[in-house]
Amino acid sequence: GLAATLGVLVAGGAGSGLALGSRKALVRLGGVTLLERAIAILADFCDEIVVSAPSGMVLPLTDVARASPGSCAIRRADDPAGTVGPLAGMVAGLSSAGFERAIVLGVDMPFMESAMLVALIERLGGRHAVVPAPGGFPQPLAAAYARAAGPILASCLDAGERSPTRALGSLDVLVLNDAELAHLPGGLGSFLNLNSPADLGQAQRRIAVGETSA
Repeated sequence: GLAATLGVLVAGGAGSGLALGSRKALVRLGGVTLLERAIAILADFCDEIVVSAPSGMVLPLTDVARASPGSCAIRRADDPAGTVGPLAGMVAGLSSAGFERAIVLGVDMPFMESAMLVALIERLGGRHAVVPAPGGFPQPLAAAYARAAGPILASCLDAGERSPTRALGSLDVLVLNDAELAHLPGGLGSFLNLNSPADLGQAQRRIAVGETSA
């Protein structure tokens, strides 16, 4: 079947920067793994979720699916053989299912709001992608994509590209700057991504004071 809205969760991050000895997806924040948090964010509005990761990576998706509300189907897709990195995960997810539109989300953005992602989808129009650029840095792993974007990104990957941001150069993209993002649900605070112990500490403090949309 064709998913009207597909969620692609890129879960393969090694988590080495967090120095916790585990994959990013399995790091706990507020008692919940980043994998579980991200799936809950996407399950709010997606018809189907594909979790992409390297083929050898163990992901407890059956437990997550049991815990997640609603009837959103959750599957996994292995990154293409011989590739590593987030662009590979994006391509794995986007090529694994038919869809009308997709949201790609990295597993390390625990404060992303579902309504922010829906707002990105609403701005797609006829473009390939809508990509937030908080602080001037494009976030291809928190962006909306049209179906036509998938094959283009796959051809970039096949040609040896490994940077999702550079691959965006092959797409017709609407970029949203700080001023535009500030007016959307969750605003710029949605884009905290966890790359260091300091980021994780900041996230834990935000959870502790109840600053969360969950």
